Amino acid sequence: MKICIDPGHGGADSGAVGTEPFRLEEKDFNLSLALLLEEELEERGHWTIMTRRRDRSLSLPARANVSNRTGADLFVSIHANAAGNPAVKGMEVYHFPGSKAGKAAATRILDSLVSSFPTHSNRGVKEANFAVLRLTDMTAVLIETEFITNPKQLQFLADVENQKKMAAAIADGIEAIV
Repeated sequence: MKICIDPGHGGADSGAVGTEPFRLEEKDFNLSLALLLEEELEERGHWTIMTRRRDRSLSLPARANVSNRTGADLFVSIHANAAGNPAVKGMEVYHFPGSKAGKAAATRILDSLVSSFPTHSNRGVKEANFAVLRLTDMTAVLIETEFITNPKQLQFLADVENQKKMAAAIADGIEAIV
């Protein structure tokens, strides 16, 4: 399977920022997890395309264009969530409204993440008209791994071993789609 991995945000766009008990910018977490996911998928025999491999700005249409130009079978955008209330937590995966294939992919990936991290809240599969979901020509999902604004979840997200386990869980979910 040919999979385009999109580490959300980058460059001047930090995305959400976790500040307690330390500072972590979403763009840095997204890139770290995306690179681990790339490695995991390639070890399993998939072909991957990255929208970015370093901290750089990339427009939303440009992200979709990378995927469209390469003829990817699946577009996966990696994110960490944020909320004004630091107690909010949980994992969720988005797909474009009405996309049956997107809903199936989102469901498999979220099920795999929640199975791998059973103490985390399942916030469900959701529909959204996000540009990267709308502008891609293939099945597309946007993964919100956890809330970077929750101090406990920030520590979870920053841990490289957790990131490796998340990458494996996402890969398991992707492989369940095929």
